[in-house]
Amino acid sequence: MKEKLLKIAALALALILVFCSCSRIDPEDEETNPEEFSWEMLDISLVVDGIYAKIDISRLTSSSVSIIDDKTTLTEQYYLNLDNIITYEVRSADGKYGVADVIIIRPKEGFANEVMDALEMRKDDRINEFLNYDVYDSYAIALEAEIYQAGELIVMLMLSDENKAVAKELIDYYLP
Repeated sequence: MKEKLLKIAALALALILVFCSCSRIDPEDEETNPEEFSWEMLDISLVVDGIYAKIDISRLTSSSVSIIDDKTTLTEQYYLNLDNIITYEVRSADGKYGVADVIIIRPKEGFANEVMDALEMRKDDRINEFLNYDVYDSYAIALEAEIYQAGELIVMLMLSDENKAVAKELIDYYLP
């Protein structure tokens, strides 16, 4: 009987050791080395998808948000010189049901100020658009839109203050 108990105890100990070693998380696997991060690895469309998944906007506003990828629209309405941009994600609500614009651009080196100036002009256009048609506080949101640099990215958030905070937190999470 003693021998049987010893065998069961040994088997239990062996199983515990196997399960513990399998579930052990190696800290090197868990943490990303900042030196390994490259801007090419960052998929900004996933970042923007995450922002829209987390922010609180009306269903109508949400359904009116579209991806803007037409080169003519980006050049004429967003004032962007696409030759000076590495990658971009531009999403904009049509404005009929409110505003919820998120733009993230990675410009080529030396063109950050040009991109920021272009986004300032787009912001002015949206302010003027909502001057006489202020649905869901679109005018105030456009007026308070933030354009800033986050690492190599230029970001414009035309969102409510609460939603801007959520978006910034998510953007910061993805940056080194």
